[in-house]
Amino acid sequence: MIYRDIPKFIIKRNMQKSAQTGIYFDSLVTDPIMRQICIEVTGRSDYEVEFVENNYCDEFLDAKYNQGRLGILQYHNTVTYVSFSDEKCEGRNSGIQSVPTAFNRFYSNTHKDKRLYFYFLPCRGNNATPYYLFMYRLMRTAGFDFINAPSSLAGQINAFTSIDDIIRARKENGDKNSGNNATYILKNAPHEYEIFGKTYGANKYDTSLICYAISKLAQPEDHITLYEYNEKDLKELPAASLEVLRSMGNINIVNIDDEIERKELEENDSLRSPRFNAHLLDRLGEKHCVLCNCGISEIIQGAHIWPVSNIKRITTLSLDEKVAFATDGENGLWMCQNHHKMFDSNILLLSETGTVSYKDNLSTDDSEYIKSITTVQSLPTHLVTSSYMVYINKRYSNNT
Repeated sequence: MIYRDIPKFIIKRNMQKSAQTGIYFDSLVTDPIMRQICIEVTGRSDYEVEFVENNYCDEFLDAKYNQGRLGILQYHNTVTYVSFSDEKCEGRNSGIQSVPTAFNRFYSNTHKDKRLYFYFLPCRGNNATPYYLFMYRLMRTAGFDFINAPSSLAGQINAFTSIDDIIRARKENGDKNSGNNATYILKNAPHEYEIFGKTYGANKYDTSLICYAISKLAQPEDHITLYEYNEKDLKELPAASLEVLRSMGNINIVNIDDEIERKELEENDSLRSPRFNAHLLDRLGEKHCVLCNCGISEIIQGAHIWPVSNIKRITTLSLDEKVAFATDGENGLWMCQNHHKMFDSNILLLSETGTVSYKDNLSTDDSEYIKSITTVQSLPTHLVTSSYMVYINKRYSNNT
């Protein structure tokens, strides 16, 4: 890097779709904006600027369009990466879709004296929703500073303090009753975490940012696994994101594929299947026992309606068909350890209509105890689907 006595911005002029939209960075990043950034970052109001074309490259920019909506500010021996928000905040995460790319470029560059900022451009839409605030807090945790946070967010963009802190905020931000989150974070035991991240479309931005923040907060004793899952074509996060996560070195990355599921089915009747859990998260949302509403993630398990051991005994099914039944989200319910054990032991029964009953020959004390901890006497109607009825009938059928 050239030593610079005067701050200098170098910004790629073209965005990915500039030719179609007619919008270029030299019209978005104006002199007042650059002056504000320069004063905040360097303490000086004078600067130079060069808007460069796609073929320009140096140690910080590739010969491509503007990836990450970045501006590079060089002063003395310091390089500052500034990621600019989108001018539209109309979709769920449209205002920050370039953030993971900006972080990847910043993190991967080996220059020692570097900083990372985010600048809010004027936008159409609301960039202060609970979802956006959650994402800004992830960015702060990952290492972003904010130059000009809107007044509506003043004092709120604070870094998370722990992985558990992220989990709590994620639950508050998401909908616990439906699987509408792109990424789920599960705590299975002290210092044991699983991240289920979708990899297609805009979902990959959620997954990447959550992983970057969790990696920053991870303690040496933490064991963290990212399960990449998707039912469409894209099976992995972008290569640059995977490279950064592997460089961070504290998240084990597993792509949920058919081979893993076949091996799991052949070796275990309990089927500790990543795909099954992912499908339950998609269908049911965050872990909550359907029979007592317990929400302690560490003791909530995916309970099969049609047991895996029964599925494995059906000789007319191929291995792939068995895997499909065993990992179907409609063939499962979240249950706490107590209710899961009672369900598997047929101490507690579910009917075709979702009502709860109990084994006939229980003692009065046992019956009263089970009733006292089973606060739900009938499954919610949205869970009693035609597929549920098929699976519950298979469960109790003599020939499975």
